[in-house]
Amino acid sequence: MMRAQVIAWTVRTGLFFVAALLILFLWYGTGAERAPLGLLIGIVIGGFAGLWWAEIRIQEALSKALGKEVE
Repeated sequence: MMRAQVIAWTVRTGLFFVAALLILFLWYGTGAERAPLGLLIGIVIGGFAGLWWAEIRIQEALSKALGKEVE
């Protein structure tokens, strides 16, 4: 049981660092002259949507590993 939680927290830590990289991408990308702001914002929003999807999958896998019913 504990092993599944440790793996989930390890993956979540990786997702946190990816989110930080997306924020830095947006922060420094918009500072460039003639930066395509719509594209940068779209990439970041798409990245956050991907991170949200991954978190949902982690929650489902963790609930299965702990023997809880998935709704």
